[in-house]
Amino acid sequence: MSDRLLAIDIGTQSARAAVVTADGEILGIAQIAHEVDRPHPSWAQQRAEQWWEEVCEAIRRVLHETAVPAETIAAIGTCGQMHGPVGIDEAGNVTTPWVQLWCDKRCQEQVSAVQSERDEAELAARAGSPLNPAWTGLKVRWHKDHEPEAYRRARWFLVPKDFINYRLTGTAAGDPSEASGSFLWDCRQEAYSPQLADALDVDLAKFAPVHRSHDVIGAVTHVAAERTGLRADTPVVAGGGDFPVSMLGFGIVGTGITADVTGTSTLLATHTPKPLIDPTIQNLRHVVDGWIPFTILDCGGVSMKWCRDLIRGAAGRDVDYDELIAAAETVPPGSDGLLFFPYMSGERRRENTAARGGYFGLTLSHRAPHFTRAVMEGVALAMGKDVRTFRQRGLRVDRICSVGGGTRNALWNQIKADVLQCPLELSEEPEAGLKGAALLAAAGVGLIDDLATTARQRRAAATAVRPQRAAAAAYQAVQEEFIRIYNHMLGFWPPVTDRQTTCVTND
Repeated sequence: MSDRLLAIDIGTQSARAAVVTADGEILGIAQIAHEVDRPHPSWAQQRAEQWWEEVCEAIRRVLHETAVPAETIAAIGTCGQMHGPVGIDEAGNVTTPWVQLWCDKRCQEQVSAVQSERDEAELAARAGSPLNPAWTGLKVRWHKDHEPEAYRRARWFLVPKDFINYRLTGTAAGDPSEASGSFLWDCRQEAYSPQLADALDVDLAKFAPVHRSHDVIGAVTHVAAERTGLRADTPVVAGGGDFPVSMLGFGIVGTGITADVTGTSTLLATHTPKPLIDPTIQNLRHVVDGWIPFTILDCGGVSMKWCRDLIRGAAGRDVDYDELIAAAETVPPGSDGLLFFPYMSGERRRENTAARGGYFGLTLSHRAPHFTRAVMEGVALAMGKDVRTFRQRGLRVDRICSVGGGTRNALWNQIKADVLQCPLELSEEPEAGLKGAALLAAAGVGLIDDLATTARQRRAAATAVRPQRAAAAAYQAVQEEFIRIYNHMLGFWPPVTDRQTTCVTND
């Protein structure tokens, strides 16, 4: 059997395909960028058909650029942005052209309805996470309420990677990592729950059968082979959500490590045998055994992009990240009292789903570099708030592995280490999602025997950033002030419901 694998990643900002060897070497990557459509506050959507077109193009391109013959691809593994339900009918036609993304919060009205009718604590104990608009099941309920015909016609509701797998194989299949993010999965029974489906008022029969993430669910059809350039009958595994798959690719497997994953969002996550039940903590099944308790800041990494675009627009010229960071380095820890509130897309906590971002403590002495440093500090302080919650729940947090695009910002790394008062180990693995997907594919066809052991063995070397004593001491007081403002602002922004927006038509 060949050791060549195809990994696919449907991200928020791009669709990518890579050829990867069974020992983890990436031979080539093809990437096609796409945008997020935001027609209303708290909405974020993309078109499923566009993902498929992009994936087909990316596969053709990477096979051509690497000169890897399609017949040598042993298996395919897919990961993707999580929680976005795509309705398809019996013939495979999309019934919901606009897909609600993971950060879309339009279904707050449905969340509120469930909260008013049911015992939320009881539901959360069963689902393993608190209710919030991110979960796939609530988004499907929104379609039922606002697009009943699209809901009725849908035979399946598939998340992005499952939709791509369906187009590749003709098989509707899910995996535990995504199923656990639906608020329909019973964390105690490890199965879909009729009780949770009844609470959300959705039909469980519209959710695909669940397989282990490395199980082969089908093979590339002749139609898909013509579109992609792949060999028909190439095995495809179930795959997983991009976050758990990236955890696998980074080697964040087993207890004792907390991960800072800063890309578009910022996540703090660890690996435990069972969910960690807390109103401010969410849990997803790992793509190996066990669970991932985590917190998420939707506007973590993207806050820096927003800051750059803002300053670039004000300056009337191109401004790159290096220039921004160099200016921010001239500002002392704490940004002379300026605090940034990094919740520009709200957050998943029920009291704060409609939150907005903001600067606090502005004075006439603050200049542009203060605003940039405050953005980096605001994200780190939000992380510090969540680390405190982890510790209060009995988790040891004395080792943090920082992964994702955010690790390229040296100043930000130092700020995080100082705020968290903990060494930050910077992973040198830039492509964990693709490598994790390839690991799943390799396991599915027997090229590796033990996913968890292999992932740990391949964990990339890390460079440690240690807290600076003076800065860490200064940030202690800043952290307390951040938490004071955070607690004061809880519930300040009332949830935005669909009664306050105009529904986008699916044309």
